[in-house]
Formats: sequence, structure tokens, C-alpha cells
Amino acid sequence: MQRHDITALSGDTFSGVQFTVYVNGEILDLTGSVISMQVRKTRLTAPIIDITTASGMGITITDADAGQFTIDEQVFDETPGLYSYDIQIEFLDGRVKTYIGGEFNLVEDVTHD
Repeated sequence: MQRHDITALSGDTFSGVQFTVYVNGEILDLTGSVISMQVRKTRLTAPIIDITTASGMGITITDADAGQFTIDEQVFDETPGLYSYDIQIEFLDGRVKTYIGGEFNLVEDVTHD
């Protein structure tokens, strides 16, 4: 699994992050795939963030042939803290694989309205 840690400020607009998925050094074709990401305190707790390409919000496949997608620009208003996340890809043939994950650090923003 590719490890990629993410830091965002709670209540601020997250700039987004782009990923390119490689498997054994080869670019993974994402054509027809559904990509989902969940952020949780532990594996057994409810997700504080749950986004997917299936909803058309939160994640966008930007170049399927090149294995590229982005976590879109958005605001995360959830409680600050250190969480875990992973990103699952469901392929047209029904296979589900988790290739990316890491820590999701949601930092408290000091300046609020």
C-alpha cells in the first residue's frame, strides 16, 4: 500500500491532493472504477469523512488511463484530531483493492468567525 499522510485545517478550504496509482511499478488503469475514501479514528468507529466518485462529490478521476484521481477542494468541518484513512478502488469486474492510506491530521484552525 502506498502511504500518503494528509494534513488539513478544520473549517478551511482544503486545496485538494492528486494521486497516481501504481501497482508493481505500472500505472493502474482506473477506467470505470469507483473510488472511495473514509477517514476514521479507528477501524471500528464511524467515518467522520466518507467521500466517493459514485456520489460525484469529493473525489474525481482526472485521467483514468494514467491512473490519476484527486481528493477535491472542499471544507472539512469535523473535529480536529489525528485519524486514519484509506482509499479503496472498486473495479468493473467487482474486485475491491486498497492501494493508498495513511494518517489524516485535521488541525484546529485558530482564527474562526
